[in-house]
Amino acid sequence: MSAGAQPTDVRPTEDVAVTAGRGAIFIGFAKIYFMLSGLAQQVLLGKLLDVAAFGAFGVVNSVVSIVNNTMVQATVQSVSKFTAEDDRRVGAVQRAGLRMQALLGVVVGVGFFAAAPLVAAFEKAPQYTTYFRIAAAIPLLYAFYTVFVGTANGQRKFSVQASFDITFSTLKTVLLVGLAVAFSVTGAFAGFAAAAAAILVIAWRRMRIAPEAGEVFPAARLVPYMGAVAVYALLLNLALLYDQPLLQHFAGEVDAARAPVVAGHYFALRTLALLPYQALIVITFVIFPLVSRATFEQDRAATRAYVRQTMRYALIFATAMGLGLAARPGALLAIVYKPEYGEGATALPLLVAGECCLALLAVACSILNAAGRTRASVALMVVTVVVGAAAAAALVPRAAPGAPMLTAAATATSLGMIAGLVAALVYLQAQLGGSLPGTTVARVALSAGVAVGVGHLLPAHGKVLGLAAIAAVVVVYVVALVALREFGEEDRAKVRRILER
Repeated sequence: MSAGAQPTDVRPTEDVAVTAGRGAIFIGFAKIYFMLSGLAQQVLLGKLLDVAAFGAFGVVNSVVSIVNNTMVQATVQSVSKFTAEDDRRVGAVQRAGLRMQALLGVVVGVGFFAAAPLVAAFEKAPQYTTYFRIAAAIPLLYAFYTVFVGTANGQRKFSVQASFDITFSTLKTVLLVGLAVAFSVTGAFAGFAAAAAAILVIAWRRMRIAPEAGEVFPAARLVPYMGAVAVYALLLNLALLYDQPLLQHFAGEVDAARAPVVAGHYFALRTLALLPYQALIVITFVIFPLVSRATFEQDRAATRAYVRQTMRYALIFATAMGLGLAARPGALLAIVYKPEYGEGATALPLLVAGECCLALLAVACSILNAAGRTRASVALMVVTVVVGAAAAAALVPRAAPGAPMLTAAATATSLGMIAGLVAALVYLQAQLGGSLPGTTVARVALSAGVAVGVGHLLPAHGKVLGLAAIAAVVVVYVVALVALREFGEEDRAKVRRILER
């Protein structure tokens, strides 16, 4: 190749790097905004609704979120993949996606509406039927909206995709909370559906693209790929959300009248305990392309290094968040919610520990997916759900409604997540040659133990002292990591570089 052609070869690589970097900024900000707005929604609802109504919202929202999240992940990835492969067929792929969703979305939406009495009966709460029927509109609207999001993603229009996420999060917060003030749980789901309808109209107006003349893309080509993605997405969302409706079911068998209150307390706990998982999702966006490239090039040493370092940093960060959430559970619940939610203080540390394990499991599964071992990821999610559900069936019905049942549910959920994580670590070591370093596990455990010990010596009364104790526990943990040389100068230099950027 001549020297004169060299600039032409370099430029596209630079453009790709710039596009990827900007995309990470746009999508990362949108995800953070989505996470914070979601937390705001749950906290505000916890203050506006009574505990039983909050529990009803939590149960129905968990069930519909399993369907919604699966729909979003499978549709966006499928449309994006075929859009990105050939820019000339963008409109044809979009039209194929809309045709596919005209069938799938209607089937899911109508099926969810028709099944509402059955799902409510399973939850031992027939009064939830109306809520489930209102919520049935949401996956129907999502089915079409996610096609336009997939088009934006496939065209690398990350700023547009991010604007959709931010606009929807804002609309959902305003409409869901606003209508909940007037119409309680019914209003909350009506607001959720109204936000989904509004963002569909916005996305349609912004991203509707007519196919080029003669360009046809069969909808049938989308189905196999979408089906494969949907299986993993469904299992992941089951692992994330199954415990809330399952608790309602078992609590309803013990005491149907008190079950919604128990569910309300548990929903408050889950809202906080899920924060480590939501925060660590960012890591999966970074590690995925690195592991994909290393495994494609059969670079076992690079793959092993990526796995060890990613899991190491994930453990350090997840433990820090976990300590912050579990150090003073009573004070934290009193700050975020109404006083009556303090009943779940004993269960919160247990649930936080489990959700931290789920966060690490999600990172491990992202590594496996990037390495092309999707069946292993599916199997790990199955283990997590089966062990957790079996433990719930054994523990929850034997506990009295109230704090004992919340503790039983948190224990069962955590057992499933611990089982999934242990299996993932064993598989990573056996198949990719890397896992969590044993020395890191020991030092993190010791640092966490020291931090918890110091936390028990600090005053525990009041919100201000509680916040101070939480901060002190996290600081002690970090100092202990530095003292044990687990978080050394090289690690601190990496943090400084990130912050400088």
